[in-house]
Amino acid sequence: MPRRRIAVITARADDAEQKEILGGIAEAAFAADTDIAVYSNIYNHWVVDEQLNFENIIYALFEPRHYDGAIITAEAFMDIGILNKVKEKIRRSKLPAVVINGKIEGFKSIFSDDEYGMEKITEHLITVHGCTDIDFLCGRENDPITEMRISGCKKAFEKHGIPFDNSKIYYGNFWNDSGEALARRYISGELPLPQAVVCANDFMAYGLCDVLAEAGISIPEKLAVAGYDHTGGRIYHYPLLTSYRRNRRKTGADAVNMLLGTNYASNIGERLVSGNTCPCGTNTAGLNGEFRTERLKQQYDIISSVAQFASRLTLCRTLAEYTAVLSSFFYLLHDAEELYLCLDAAWNSAKFEGEEYLFCKITEERADSNLIRLGKAELPPTFYETREKPAVFYFSPVHFQTRLFGYTVLKFSCPTGYDFSFRDWNKNVANTLEFLRMKNDIHYLAQCQRASSLYDSLTGFYNLGEFRRTIETADTESNIFAVKLSFAENGEYFYGENYRSDIIATAAKAIKQTCTERDIYCRAYEDMFLILYRGKRDIFKDKLKVMLHGAMCGKYDERQVLISCAEYHGAPDEQGLNRLCGNAVRIAEEDAARVAEKNSLQHYNALMDIRNGIMFAPRKTPTLSEVSRKLCVSEGHFRLIYKRCFGVSYNQDCINAKMLKACYLLCTTSMSVYAAAKDCGYADEKYFTRLFKQNVGCSPAQYRKRIC
Repeated sequence: MPRRRIAVITARADDAEQKEILGGIAEAAFAADTDIAVYSNIYNHWVVDEQLNFENIIYALFEPRHYDGAIITAEAFMDIGILNKVKEKIRRSKLPAVVINGKIEGFKSIFSDDEYGMEKITEHLITVHGCTDIDFLCGRENDPITEMRISGCKKAFEKHGIPFDNSKIYYGNFWNDSGEALARRYISGELPLPQAVVCANDFMAYGLCDVLAEAGISIPEKLAVAGYDHTGGRIYHYPLLTSYRRNRRKTGADAVNMLLGTNYASNIGERLVSGNTCPCGTNTAGLNGEFRTERLKQQYDIISSVAQFASRLTLCRTLAEYTAVLSSFFYLLHDAEELYLCLDAAWNSAKFEGEEYLFCKITEERADSNLIRLGKAELPPTFYETREKPAVFYFSPVHFQTRLFGYTVLKFSCPTGYDFSFRDWNKNVANTLEFLRMKNDIHYLAQCQRASSLYDSLTGFYNLGEFRRTIETADTESNIFAVKLSFAENGEYFYGENYRSDIIATAAKAIKQTCTERDIYCRAYEDMFLILYRGKRDIFKDKLKVMLHGAMCGKYDERQVLISCAEYHGAPDEQGLNRLCGNAVRIAEEDAARVAEKNSLQHYNALMDIRNGIMFAPRKTPTLSEVSRKLCVSEGHFRLIYKRCFGVSYNQDCINAKMLKACYLLCTTSMSVYAAAKDCGYADEKYFTRLFKQNVGCSPAQYRKRIC
């Protein structure tokens, strides 16, 4: 039985607060033998800037079908609106979801026990330091977190019989400027100085203390200040803040318990962190620990951002060299067990496609020498391969400004995550990938003068003249194949003005995948390719069919483009090539006439949509009952019109789609037969093999050996 998986949608996963929550989530999930996948941006900018916020595209990777539940850490986001599409995906899929420290309509929520923590820090000022005149600086009014923290303060007052004055509550925004504003009101005399101020988080307390200290108001002699959250960075503010560390790890564990119905209990509890803003003074051991953390942070920032790592990457000429350098600097990814680099197959082109990826697994020992080409749907099973123990996976975007290259996935076998140094590491990876892309572009431009006369600019294939010159030395009797593309007149309606170029480039990529180094191919005319192939005719035809299907299915169908093929065996002279091209045009016209005839059928477009969905995602095809209901016809009538339209029964077409997908996987990946069977919707490898042999004519292993 496959291990359960939970997706966590968060921001700035390296922040101390989020690391605590994620640690609790991972601990509870590991105890329940469950994997965790964390989707996070890196910077979480609060400014509105297209380039800075482009990293939020990482959330588009989240697909509910891969998970058994989802957790959203709402408090981590400057603007929760960037998750609108994620929220809709979860709602449509009916995936169980829990929101931490926030509310989203239709989802369950869980909040940190801020009431208890704020009660404790307020009670400390009352009982230990005798304060009764206390002001409270809180977050936004009517915010659930704000209300919970105010409630904790009130409980402390009630517990000790002190009347609570609501006029001493001041609202802010949980950031430094709120504390700075309150400090100026004290300094100006607008507000009288109380004995103490309790701030609802550390950032507001930092702002308050910084401005008061600058104005010469002695802390804690004239005024005691307490923060809340222990967010880090105390050593950069004067005086050193007294704060309270809440149990975020417990909050994360409780979210998993709510999602899975488990009862894992975290062992780390809340505690007071003493400082110089109250008379307690600092705890030397704790302060030394904070200093060590900051020194490590500075040390790793230097290592990961200066010359050594970046310069080695900029010297790379190929992706193979590039991944080898990543492996040699893997030690910077502290505690990570593996790194998966997933680059868009068209990473060095002008536009991110995201349908196919170049996949490479990198460890401290080695990097895969060859990047494997995998479809978008094939990647998740690759990450979550069968393992003895659960793991946590961190998904991060790799982009240069608004150019998206792909993403990385860090795997940890312990309940931890990446730290502050990963931001610089990731930035260097993205910057140097852009450098590598530009080097390739410069190399290409240097050869443009020669290439323009020999090659087609869109596909990089030979043009017809160079093809004729190249095959002059071919055998007297040669096998030549023509692929003709016919475009629908209303294609622009579906794909915009550049749809022809996109389809031609997609077909060219499939042809290139089909051919070996011995084959010669060209773009003879705008919509026709010629291929002189050296191998066996049947193998070439089979592989070309599979590659074209794999490239086109789900993106284009016969309503946008028709693919017609013709063969020629004979002398590769001008007369023979003209005869081949003429036959290809004639066959294309016949194919177009058949499609035009089908177009007159009553349910043609609806049937095409159904078939397109089957071809794109054959793993779980809809039942006959489901598709007939969609057309509001009986099952018998649906079978009749489907066969009349496509010349094959619906059930057989579903099998054909799965077999084509299996053939494509066996041709283009190193997946095992079992993995390919599972990806096509078959849990029983023996049944899949038997069905494959019935439909393809040989076993999957024999097919791979014959084709590849």
